[in-house]
Amino acid sequence: MRADKMSPDTPAADEKQEQEIKVYADLVSIYPENEEYLRHYAELLLKEGKVTTAADALKRLHALLSKHSPEKATALLQEFPQAGLVTKAEGEQKGNTEFGEMVRKAFGSIWIRLYQKRIKEGSYLCRTGDKGDTITLVIDGEIAVFLRSQNGKAILHNLIGPNDIVGEACFLNPGARNADMIANKDSTIVELPRKKLLSYLVAHPDAEKLLEEKANFRQMTTLLSSHELLQSLPLDMRKFMARMSNIERYQPDTLIRRAGQEVDAVDMVIRGEVAFMMNDKNSQYQSIGKIRPGELVGDTSALRKATCSADIVANSEALMAHIPLSSFTNVVEAYPPFKEKLLKHAQHQRTKIMRMIAKMGDHSDSLS
Repeated sequence: MRADKMSPDTPAADEKQEQEIKVYADLVSIYPENEEYLRHYAELLLKEGKVTTAADALKRLHALLSKHSPEKATALLQEFPQAGLVTKAEGEQKGNTEFGEMVRKAFGSIWIRLYQKRIKEGSYLCRTGDKGDTITLVIDGEIAVFLRSQNGKAILHNLIGPNDIVGEACFLNPGARNADMIANKDSTIVELPRKKLLSYLVAHPDAEKLLEEKANFRQMTTLLSSHELLQSLPLDMRKFMARMSNIERYQPDTLIRRAGQEVDAVDMVIRGEVAFMMNDKNSQYQSIGKIRPGELVGDTSALRKATCSADIVANSEALMAHIPLSSFTNVVEAYPPFKEKLLKHAQHQRTKIMRMIAKMGDHSDSLS
């Protein structure tokens, strides 16, 4: 058989690919800032299954693109989640320290000095269940915020640094604190009087908007941190997914996703009743199982291309969070321990859905 007629899987073809990889390895070594060479080198490596080396090349390419074209850098991560890069989320976008700086200016340096207090490393600002309706401004140091899982395990939810605030959830909705807040190092804080802060927000809508955005972002982080599968992720990755997510409200009987539709997001039910629906063999449209609040749907699509196995319908008014699949996949590729957990979870989910479908078939037989 002639060489040009050989299958791509033959040794000769493999040797040719290896030679091409070596050529481009030399090219990126000689021209380390050539974006075209880096991209093609990474593509060749991925074809050969050399993900680790490809990830290094993609990270270098991302760094180069970030200097002159942030849009292209972001697009690269969406195209190649194998880069294992997760954008730093600690900044929480606009308003991380901006709100705190606005408040400090409004209250004045003299007032801040008069009412600030020092707290020692390891001291509690508050504990879960404590009543509260005020915001605390961190002057210096760092405050750690911990949630409690169902089995009592402490989950790091946030680290609050200078000029940032903590306690915004109870300020907006007075009641019991849902987290432990502890000084992660010796810190200086000041508690902002509720009435004075409310008056300031009424007079400054831009500050009120920043506070609402921060509260919404942190609420999303809390939802993700409360999930048994996601809470093992490093904090910056949970915050990355929270920043990329959006929350949608659905009216009763709304079709959220159609069976056979390509999965483009990982969904989490926050509130309401949502169910998998499909036609049985008698063409009766019925539920094959409910999706409970806090459950993820579509997460296994980060491991393989998939479509919805059944219609997803809101049976009552429902609130759902949607994490773009590309962002979720970035986290999976960036953190191998999470990928291992997701593989086990995927098998469990497939078994669960197959049982639901089988149960519906049994039910149909009893009706006929």
